[in-house]
Amino acid sequence: MKYNAIFIIICIFSSILGVLLGILNNNLYEFKDSKNENENFNKLNPINPHQKEEKGEKEQNERKERNERKDERKPKKEKEKEEDSIRYKNKLRIAVSYATDNKYIYPTIVSMTSLVDKAGNNTFYDIYILHPGDFTEKSKNFLKSVEKNYYMRTKIFFLDMENKYKGLKLNFRIATPAYYRLSLHELLPDVKRIIYLDGDTLIFEDLTELIKLDMEGNVIMGFLDSSVDAIKNFGFNNATVVCSGVLLMDLEGLRIFHYSQKINDFINKNKGKLTQHDQTIINVVMQGQIAPIPPKYGIWAWLDDSSALAHLKKQRPWLKYNQTEFLEAVHNPAILHYIWPKPFWKKKTAFYDEWWNYASKTGFYNDIYTKSPIPKIKW
Repeated sequence: MKYNAIFIIICIFSSILGVLLGILNNNLYEFKDSKNENENFNKLNPINPHQKEEKGEKEQNERKERNERKDERKPKKEKEKEEDSIRYKNKLRIAVSYATDNKYIYPTIVSMTSLVDKAGNNTFYDIYILHPGDFTEKSKNFLKSVEKNYYMRTKIFFLDMENKYKGLKLNFRIATPAYYRLSLHELLPDVKRIIYLDGDTLIFEDLTELIKLDMEGNVIMGFLDSSVDAIKNFGFNNATVVCSGVLLMDLEGLRIFHYSQKINDFINKNKGKLTQHDQTIINVVMQGQIAPIPPKYGIWAWLDDSSALAHLKKQRPWLKYNQTEFLEAVHNPAILHYIWPKPFWKKKTAFYDEWWNYASKTGFYNDIYTKSPIPKIKW
């Protein structure tokens, strides 16, 4: 009995072992057959090199998407800082400011476009737009398009003035934003110098030389105005009077000499006497620290030499431009200021075609042509 039991156990074990070996052998044959089939398929169907390229491109795109998703997780300010560092790299950053409202965006965008279009390779303009509280998103996007068109040359910032200076006496030629330039030293505490430009200007040169001018201790430099009697009522007979449409401003100096308080006090005391509005304030309050800018920066748009010389003749003998330099500026301006009339009124002016050429560069030629403000006056 004992031997029979052992024999039975051995038989059962042998049977199980045989089954296991058979299964393993079948699997090996199946693997070998599958491998042979794959090898035969690859021989008959070689991989197309374009498929390899597509696979490589797919992997590249997947990696790019992963990096973009990773980049999206970065804080917005950090991404902007990285982008700006590339845009600013090895460039001179020049601060420029405009003041406008919803009605005056059309000439303003032309001036901005000419400014940035003429920027040198090493120049980058930080443009600050001062606007009232009712300035629309549509107006902002309209002006912001300049940054999209010239991304590596400019960045645009909007500064909401809300209701500041509202209620001061105005006329059809002057809107409240004209006063905003008086607050630049408060609004931009980290900016030392800035170039202020009216929207009715056209720029023909890079403004690096202008921003680097020796101001000789003055806080304001501007184009000499012919209205020399405009501030006589304030006790100034032999004064320096500048046009406020183009200004080189020492914002640091304005802060040091506490001009904010001086300006506010003067406005409160003389609200009804500001015949030239912001220009009156600048020429009275800052008198003694004002100087003429070279005439090519701010020359008015005269159609002929005789009109230009008539302006020159009105200037004081001890404070006037050299005639040769003055006429050179008339014909080859760096900044042209359209006092009267304006090219967007469809009236013939100096450099009329150049102005409309820049209007076409904005991408909004039809809007500018049909919507630019024209005063309702008789010519």
